[in-house]
This record gives sequence, structure tokens and C-alpha cells, in this order.
Amino acid sequence: MVPEISVIGAGGWGTTLGNLLATKGFLVKIWSFEQETVDNINNFHENKQFLPSIHLSSNLVAFSKFEEVIPNAEILVFAVPSSHVRKIAEQISPFFKNDQKYKLVSVSKGLEYTTFKLMSEVLREVLPSNVKVAALSGPNLSSEVAHMQPTATVIASIHEEILPELVDLFHTEYFKPYAITDERGIEICGAVKNITAIAVGFCDGLNLGNNSKGSIMTLGLHEMNRIGKHFGCTRGTFFGIAGIGDLIATCSSKLSRNHFYGEEIARGKTLDQISDEMHGMVAEGVWAAESIYQFAQENGIDLPLTTQVYKVLHEGKLMEKAIKDLLALI
Repeated sequence: MVPEISVIGAGGWGTTLGNLLATKGFLVKIWSFEQETVDNINNFHENKQFLPSIHLSSNLVAFSKFEEVIPNAEILVFAVPSSHVRKIAEQISPFFKNDQKYKLVSVSKGLEYTTFKLMSEVLREVLPSNVKVAALSGPNLSSEVAHMQPTATVIASIHEEILPELVDLFHTEYFKPYAITDERGIEICGAVKNITAIAVGFCDGLNLGNNSKGSIMTLGLHEMNRIGKHFGCTRGTFFGIAGIGDLIATCSSKLSRNHFYGEEIARGKTLDQISDEMHGMVAEGVWAAESIYQFAQENGIDLPLTTQVYKVLHEGKLMEKAIKDLLALI
């Protein structure tokens, strides 16, 4: 029996995954907050704002109301920015049926600022108990996946029994998922690597060279591991696809929103200028730096890289001073 599938969030990554499933022959419903995006997907089979130049399958149909996409969807992809996860989860919660089982794959990355909970924890707290949550993360730049370039990813869940179906669902000739149970681990990787990518963007914006970037990426990997140890994660996760694999891809690519953000900050642009250039797309590392910095302060975790990125982004610290202080600390 063919499952009904819905995607919550029509940003670049949500649209890419929805289109991946649609091109496999599934009818996929996708919810968007922006009516313009709904109209573009349905009328022109494209998402001009978040995934330009990609022709979308006619099996991908957009909606603006939760009641049109939630109740009958056996499988959902949850693809909203981390800062909106709790709010959107609370809004969709009433539309789940009591007598149906659901599988929800979260691709949102970060820690909730007020509670320091991972996205899977927020979703389980808010959604009904008949919704089983998994997380998907890896070196998955949406534009490359949308252009069907070879990509690996990881799907993780504490509900081990749902993983084989999800791996099979997302598997294509160019997109290969692997299943693990360290759900917390891949979520931490997905949050921390974005902070590191912003720092590498700083280096590029200041023309500091590859030696500096290599050192920054190594430090970012260490900080992933330190936070993961606090959460009881499997160490091997940080040296796998969702850890070092995603770290390298996000820090190295000009397609990375977080790298772009750091680079533009280093070149003297304001937050508003960068936001306009990103056309509504979100650099998750900006908010991850704030939440992870506060979490580390409260729990006595030494994160020198995260600390300096946070101070540049949220306290207005001069970047040259932050780099000098970072070098003195490591």
C-alpha cells in the first residue's frame, strides 16, 4: 500500500525532499506559510524563492492549511527553522487522528533556546504519542540533492523499528540513507556544524587561508564531541556521515547559507543586508550559536569556537579581536 506523505515547510530543503519523494512516484503534499510559494509550486512547478531553477514534479502539490496536509499523512517530513519548531508543532498537533499511526522525519537543526532541547525532544513533547519521530541529517546541501548529485545521509530514531521503511522510502540512485539509533548525536552534529561553517566563513571573508580553516574545522569537530559526550551520544557518530561528513560539506561549499553568512559578516555587511541577499532563507547557525553558547555556560562545557562566534554575532565583538582571543584559548 502506497503511504500518504506530507512535508511541513517549503524552504529549500523541505522542497528538495518533497520533490525527491514525488519523483519516485509518491503523491506528496507540501505546506507553505507563503501563499506565493504555494501558487508557484502548483501553477509553475517551481519554488522561485527557496529552490530556484529546479523543475518540480507534478506529484508535489502545495497547500496553505494544515488540515489539508496532516490528518491522512502516514509519513511527514518536518522542515521548518529550529526557532519555529515548537510553534508549528503546536499548530499541527490538533490535526493528527487518534486512531492512526504516524512517522515524522525531522530535518530541523538546532537546540531550542529557552529549554536547550533538541528538535526531536520538542516534537515528542508537543505532538501526540502516536507520532513516532526520526531525524535526518548529513552532508546534504539542498541544491546538490535537487540536482540529483550523489549524496549520503543518516536517518536516526529511538524507534528502531521504523528505520527500515524510512531508509527505503528516501533511497534513490543518487540519495543513499543509512540507519542508526543515535538520534541525539546526529541532531547535535547538525546544529554545531552550522556554527563552525559561520566561523569558516569569517576566515574566507578575511582571506585567512586554508590553514586557518582547517584548524577551525578541527576545533568544530572537537566541540561537537564535547557536547555529544554531555548528551550521552555515540562517539562514532561524530566521525561519520552526519558528523565530519556534514561538517566538511557545510564549511567548504559556497552553497552553504551559514558559510555565506559568516563570509558576508566578515566583509562588513549588516544583518539586514545579508537577510535581504538570502531572500528569506535562514542561516541556522546564527541561532544555534546563541542557544549552544548559553547551554555550555550553564553546564560548564568549554566551547571556545562557539563562544567567539556567539560574541561576534550577538554581542558585536570585533571579529579580529575574537580571532585573537580564540587563538589564545586553544
